[in-house]
Amino acid sequence: MAESVGPTRTFGCVLGCFGILLAAFCWVTECGAQIQGSAGQETTKPFTATVALREGYDSNPLTQPYSSTQDVVSSTYTSVQPSLGYNYLGLQADAALRYDFTGTYWPSINQSYDIQYSHTFIGRYTFAFNPRFSITIADNFLYSEQPLPQLVTEGLAPVTQVNGFINNLGTIQADYRVSDRLSMVTRWNNTLVNSDSLGTFASGNSSLIDSGSNAQSNYMNNGARQEFRLDFTPETVGLFIFDYQIYDYAEDSGTFRDNQQMSFQIGSEHTFLPELFFRGSAGIQLNDNFGLKDDPDVIGPGGLGSGELEISADPTANITATWNYEEKSFASVGFSVAVQQSNQNNFSDSEAYSFNLNWDHQFTEKFSVIQSFFINLGVFTPELNKEQANAQGVLYQGSGQQTTVQYQCKFAYQFLPYLAAELGWNYTSFGSYFDENNGSNSNYTRNQVYLGVRGTY
Repeated sequence: MAESVGPTRTFGCVLGCFGILLAAFCWVTECGAQIQGSAGQETTKPFTATVALREGYDSNPLTQPYSSTQDVVSSTYTSVQPSLGYNYLGLQADAALRYDFTGTYWPSINQSYDIQYSHTFIGRYTFAFNPRFSITIADNFLYSEQPLPQLVTEGLAPVTQVNGFINNLGTIQADYRVSDRLSMVTRWNNTLVNSDSLGTFASGNSSLIDSGSNAQSNYMNNGARQEFRLDFTPETVGLFIFDYQIYDYAEDSGTFRDNQQMSFQIGSEHTFLPELFFRGSAGIQLNDNFGLKDDPDVIGPGGLGSGELEISADPTANITATWNYEEKSFASVGFSVAVQQSNQNNFSDSEAYSFNLNWDHQFTEKFSVIQSFFINLGVFTPELNKEQANAQGVLYQGSGQQTTVQYQCKFAYQFLPYLAAELGWNYTSFGSYFDENNGSNSNYTRNQVYLGVRGTY
């Protein structure tokens, strides 16, 4: 944080770094070369560089709830967002690296955390042993103090955390074509979720966001996914998917939250037109909260101390469709039903319904709009009744639900080949309701509007 560094000195450092980034930007513009990769991709430049500068207004930068003991802080803000990338496309191997940084200053907060940062690193390497077999290794690392609402599916509440959180996803995937009609995709995944503390709203304020997004909710997730793909026709592919995930919490009080999930799905992919693509699958998901196994305080169907609770079975589905109706314009829609991790310490997981919509439209060669809409409804059903919860020493809240909504809209005008003006609006809403002991009532809304410029190579 910037506790001992004033805004003038800090932004002097930011501007200095910005100057270095601009120099790097100018250098990489001299390095373009036509290259072709093993999958036939073509690009004119191995290096990419972007710098965005924004001035805006934020109605709730600390995501303070309606029930906050202090007035909700709003503020103007200044944001610097550089991004550097490298792409290599070879005859057998492809690689891509990208680093994104965001630094934002809210002058009205006037606390040690009025300057907040985020870092994103994305890396991918693919090696094709032959035309039928390839392996891809990838990693996606995120550190942020500002929430990313889509990570509610990972068990992170979409609230500001002034001490930051880490979300890292690593994957190893093998793609293998067994025959002309049958192919397989095998993937191993590892996810790390880590947050230092509960989110706070202001220095000296006793209100905390009791979201569970703290040390007690840090976990490691490992999983394996096997997908079989059968080509019925050139346009239609049948799918059979098996997926297994295990979640191990670092500080699992009473060994309550550790769980494992197993799902079986069947589905298909279909290309209706060259511009219209559909993928859908549905099945059953088995969930085992084995953190309760063999605990003498568990009250199961056979009475006190009878062992773990029964494995639950829930429906799961995932549907997406994409329409590329013009060369630089597309629309996509997606819907999913699945069990997701909980951001409440006394719930292992929740059944979630997610919907997303994306629309990119190019009005003219210079004028475009990008829009996205995301909503997630998490339904909480207690694994333990009130008597069982008391025996375990955990807070009983009954049933409940959480709703996360985000809408983003950005207009861009490309007035120079490498320079564009941007005007945007971001809206976020989070609501949490339970039958009993309704948590911290951390319901909030947030609006952000901004005007900026973006230089891109």
